[in-house]
Amino acid sequence: MNRLVALHVGGALSPWQAIGLMFDASTCHLADVDLIVSGETPGLHSWTIDVGRDEVLEIDGIRTHLVSGTSSSRTTSTIGTQKILGLDHVVVNTDDIDRTTSAITAALGLEVRRERELGNGAVQRFHKLDNTIIEVVSGPHIKEPGASLWGMVASIDDLFDLADGLGEDITSLPKKATQPGRYISTVRGSVGLGVPFALMTPHVRPDND
Repeated sequence: MNRLVALHVGGALSPWQAIGLMFDASTCHLADVDLIVSGETPGLHSWTIDVGRDEVLEIDGIRTHLVSGTSSSRTTSTIGTQKILGLDHVVVNTDDIDRTTSAITAALGLEVRRERELGNGAVQRFHKLDNTIIEVVSGPHIKEPGASLWGMVASIDDLFDLADGLGEDITSLPKKATQPGRYISTVRGSVGLGVPFALMTPHVRPDND
């Protein structure tokens, strides 16, 4: 099993609660991934991944807790009155995409599944875990040296209803996503999560010919 178990985030609980997430102590659930919020500096600081061995290491500078034998009976969780169907992807920013994707492959055993050119020198590469995708992004817009966890996107059963309920001061209006047939809405920075966090409509299954 190669499974994202948890994301460790700095900052306060209250901004996350403001968008409808429920906490038990410092932990809430994004489907089968735990979001653990500490009081340290805002940002996405580290992750816990089940790859069948126990180890603490850095993947190109990203603090990583490797574990083994975890499982989760959760397939969904809630945000407000809506269901979170899964953590769609986690974004890693890097100044050197070859170095970072090689480090991910070496540490996690995950090969690059595909690459996409974004234009203006920006590029994405994707590694697939069992329950989410690691999206590695590089380009001239990334000024910081090294790699870092940047943000995350969750799939919601009814994005339009959630965005309407939260209002435009909390989330942007849903717009067409890069993936065909899907829509995305971003939680505004003024909410104070300290981490880029977006919500998407579910995956669209291609029609069978």
